[in-house]
Amino acid sequence: MKKILIIGEDNACRSQMAEGWMRYYTRNHAEVVSAGLTKQPVDLHAANSMSNAIIDISRHVSKSIEEVNGEEYDFVLYVFEPASLDGIELKGTPKVIVQPFDKPQQGANAKETDANYARIRDEIENYCFDFAHQYIRKLY
Repeated sequence: MKKILIIGEDNACRSQMAEGWMRYYTRNHAEVVSAGLTKQPVDLHAANSMSNAIIDISRHVSKSIEEVNGEEYDFVLYVFEPASLDGIELKGTPKVIVQPFDKPQQGANAKETDANYARIRDEIENYCFDFAHQYIRKLY
């Protein structure tokens, strides 16, 4: 089984969304975990947005990279643009992919905020769908 590590800045929003979508699209064909350079509680707007798209991340727990870097991964996906890839030591030789997504912004009102999160959620979903079918479960 392939192992995927998704790294975000604080493991609160984009990396949690990506973990939810990646688990959904790899469906027991990959072990998926996310972590952050730091850790913050899961963003409630992100959890709500994912729930609107049938994925429940409300029980996800934020993790720091130190909590998961003892494992060997086949893929490491950065969902932000890191200043450098040198600071994180990884076991083995994973395929490292940098695929930054915008940070969802608070809008002038709830409707605008929801739309901002939905846009990022959908971008992440599309990427995870393509990733899963390119590397994990080929479509025939």
